[in-house]
Amino acid sequence: MSLSEKKIEELIHRDFACSCGHTHRADIEHVVIGEGAIGQLVPILLEQKLADGRVFDPASDTVFAVTDVHTHPIAEAYVFPLLREANILFTEYSFPHEKMHTTDAGVEELRANLPSDTSLLIAIGSGTINDLSRFVAFHANLPYYIIGTAPSMDGYASDVSPIIHNNLKTTFSAVCAKTIIGDPALMQGCPALMIGAGLGDIIGKYVAINDWKISQKINGEYCCDEVCDLVLASVKKCVDSVPGLTKRDPQALQYLMESLVLSGMAISFIGTSRPASSSEHHLAHFMEMQSIFRGEYGELHGTNVGLSTCIVSKLYQEFLKLDLDYDKARAHAKAFDPVRWEADVRRFYQSAADEVIKLEQTAKKNDPEEVLRRIDALEANEGFVRAMVEQLVDRTKDTASLLESLDGLTSPKTAGVTRENMRGILLYAKELRNRYSALQIFYDLGVLEELADRVLDYYYGEE
Repeated sequence: MSLSEKKIEELIHRDFACSCGHTHRADIEHVVIGEGAIGQLVPILLEQKLADGRVFDPASDTVFAVTDVHTHPIAEAYVFPLLREANILFTEYSFPHEKMHTTDAGVEELRANLPSDTSLLIAIGSGTINDLSRFVAFHANLPYYIIGTAPSMDGYASDVSPIIHNNLKTTFSAVCAKTIIGDPALMQGCPALMIGAGLGDIIGKYVAINDWKISQKINGEYCCDEVCDLVLASVKKCVDSVPGLTKRDPQALQYLMESLVLSGMAISFIGTSRPASSSEHHLAHFMEMQSIFRGEYGELHGTNVGLSTCIVSKLYQEFLKLDLDYDKARAHAKAFDPVRWEADVRRFYQSAADEVIKLEQTAKKNDPEEVLRRIDALEANEGFVRAMVEQLVDRTKDTASLLESLDGLTSPKTAGVTRENMRGILLYAKELRNRYSALQIFYDLGVLEELADRVLDYYYGEE
């Protein structure tokens, strides 16, 4: 039986010998999603093995609960009464910030408030709370649970934490949650924008899988078909539930949460975010960084991913209209000017530029020899690449209307991004990661600037 045919509980806390030749594992012990799921918290907790091998003892062990100003009332209504009724000792730290990102400062704030006698950490929230708790729990050698309060992002089951480190969005190794609880009763009151953000994060997987498979053909990168099928099946299930999401139907919220968890599990199976993140995430991360540079909170991560998926889909649509000139692409590759490139990176990445430049020195993504090798492979596999792009464009053709039904953003102009800034994002977001994606493909073929201008004309009007 393939991964996509299995239920979530059949995919966790066990090794799966895959047809790809690798053994996959998501080291999560319990995933409970659905109405009444929160009622399983205490029974699971009372059987939890701790870091030292003991089973959790309510007479002596202490839980550390992490919330923020938005999720604290949910914890008080649904979580803390269960702990008190079971006589489980717990302390709480609630981040007092109205809005916050996953930053170095947030990590240090949580560490400073983590009691030394903590046996287990329970995060009650979604994106930022989850990423900070996972990272801190990992470095404190503590098991942690996540109780979702919004189906807004795909990191619930992930074993990595994306943190803004030295002003650059960086993915760090961490640990999977031992238990994930997703109860629609806790999520029904979240803002519609957060549900739309979850949909945006999920729809972006179409681009991630497309780019991954192209990289397998062009670069010989490892790619697991079963993980790809698992992710695509979860996306379809989520997309099909959009009418219910607009009504906050409990089952639709359950399906979205399950899709988000499966996406995170795919990350754990592979050991990197490759099955869930590509050019659409590069654009989203760059937008988030630029907001921070301006001293603004910006949009939710999933909102930006949904918007970026619309943009990448449009880029790919325009790509299909091109007659590719491989000799021109080779001339473009040879003309790479590292001095100009570094100046542009410093202009757009500002205080994060040194990290981006360091990455290029190691990865050499734009090195003419590497680009020329990839151009040869792209030319030899043009039919395959075009077929993949056609499939991606078809899969994402309804993205904008789906997102708009849940208050999602579908245009950078509407999102308040200036044309000049959006052009810089389109040209330089690929420098964020050493990952072969749509933006790098367009660069390699010497058409990134042309495609960027076409897409900018589409969103902002011709000037």
